[in-house]
Amino acid sequence: MNFTVTDIMNKRPCPEYTEEVVLKLWAGREDLTFREICSLGISARDRIWIAVRLASRATVVSWADYCAAEAQKHASASASAADYAADYAADAATNADYATYAATYAADYAADYAADAATNAADAAAAAYWAADADWTKTRNEELERFLSKLVEMNKS
Repeated sequence: MNFTVTDIMNKRPCPEYTEEVVLKLWAGREDLTFREICSLGISARDRIWIAVRLASRATVVSWADYCAAEAQKHASASASAADYAADYAADAATNADYATYAATYAADYAADYAADAATNAADAAAAAYWAADADWTKTRNEELERFLSKLVEMNKS
């Protein structure tokens, strides 16, 4: 399925993404595929925001569960960062549960909670690596990119 600028504007993006900005991102193209949208030159967090609003509810819920499971893995990855990672993992799992519940009622709520689950899972990974003096922001962004790639993969099937 392809998406137009109008489709994106109907999802009510944040004020930073005016119609003019989205038109520039489309670079003269009439529509973009899900994969193309997920590859735009914007932050991973913003691409996740739109991706969870364009994917099916079933895909978003499955993906939120995946993110929560990944956060749980990172929670035990490093002893000195375990408390931080565990907190983020718990948040990711809670948000995944909310995504499942909210999917029954409203796609926007499910998308918000699923995106939060991914962010918390990425924070859990960053916390796990933090103890090893890794760069928190770099690790978090790499995890968000990985989660986005997983969502694109899950959306194909």
